[in-house]
Amino acid sequence: MIHPKISDFVGNESSRKKIVEWLVKWSDGTKPLLLIGPPGVGKTSFVHGLSREFDIDLIELNASDTRNKNLLAQVIYPIFSNSSLTGRNYLLFLDEIDGISNREDSGGLDFLIDLFKEPTIRVIMAANKSNEAIKKISKVSKTVTFSPIPPRLSMLYLDKVLKLQKVSMNDENKIAVVRNSFGDIRSLLNATQAMKAGYTTSKNPVLDIDVESMIGQFFSAKTFEEALDIVQRADISYSDPRFGQSSEDRRKDVIAAFFSSIVMSTIDIPTLAVLLDRLSELDVILGRSLAMRNWKILRYFSLILTKSLFYESRNKFIRYNRYSIGFENMGIFSRAQGLRKTLRILAQYFHTSRSKFGFFYFGPLKEILSRSSHYEDLIRSTIISEKEADALVREISRTNDNER
Repeated sequence: MIHPKISDFVGNESSRKKIVEWLVKWSDGTKPLLLIGPPGVGKTSFVHGLSREFDIDLIELNASDTRNKNLLAQVIYPIFSNSSLTGRNYLLFLDEIDGISNREDSGGLDFLIDLFKEPTIRVIMAANKSNEAIKKISKVSKTVTFSPIPPRLSMLYLDKVLKLQKVSMNDENKIAVVRNSFGDIRSLLNATQAMKAGYTTSKNPVLDIDVESMIGQFFSAKTFEEALDIVQRADISYSDPRFGQSSEDRRKDVIAAFFSSIVMSTIDIPTLAVLLDRLSELDVILGRSLAMRNWKILRYFSLILTKSLFYESRNKFIRYNRYSIGFENMGIFSRAQGLRKTLRILAQYFHTSRSKFGFFYFGPLKEILSRSSHYEDLIRSTIISEKEADALVREISRTNDNER
């Protein structure tokens, strides 16, 4: 169904009822709605359905893309200020609001919090999970939670779709599709479409390998097929820190696990460069897939990851390492005051904050520079300030002295 009606949705009846009641009773100053729930349970589609059936002009923004204060102001201020002049009913929908933060997004979060204290139009926000940004926004909004769709309702919905599309599917395949969707209706529909197009929906593998064992077994695997099987059986997560991560997500983050293990290994520089380049490409693919909600990519990500890293990493004796900065480098933080301005300059090149650069990037960068005989020339050609360049040169020199 291209344009489902609000009566076509299944699951989360109480949550959907709260949204309709909020919309009907809305008046100036009514708190915005904040919808929180996993992907594929109907948050975005239901908002679209509401706007059509209530004849409301929907203005949709992806907060993970438009999250700078100035960009948000350019779009939102005219809507708030001109709504009474046009005579139209507007609904501002901010999707993926969990992709916005404060420090890194130039005040975007504080801007929204201040603006939504007295809204003059209807505002609905949606998030996949709770994080620090969501906790702050929830103080000026009304939270409505969505849950995964139960298997019974997923099966009823699948039967309805198949009937409307005048296609058939045997019971075994329907059960497999429902089971592997885990309450995600979008995943269920994608899998059904793929199956009817001739592709097989694989059953969910048993996740019996933790992230530490996965890294060790991957780098010691003899064949590509063995390495791929290890990744597919691993209890890992494909997540993006921009959208918030729990401590368990961080522990299972497959990109972070490969990164920390590779940078803390003793492999040669050419191989290190190739593997880190491949990891950066994987990180971009994953980040864009999550931001654009292209969940199909995640089905093949284990294959893409294995293909990218397997062949260049053979016989390199890489072992799992949880930390991307070794304990031997921790002394750098005791000298942080002298490097603060230097780190701030370098952080701009990496498009990140100073603190994140110092914690995640500076250790590996220092290792790379220390292995070059021209590190001083590279530093002084990049950092214009003589004082800050001197501080970094001394740090690299100290690293080289310690290695000797």
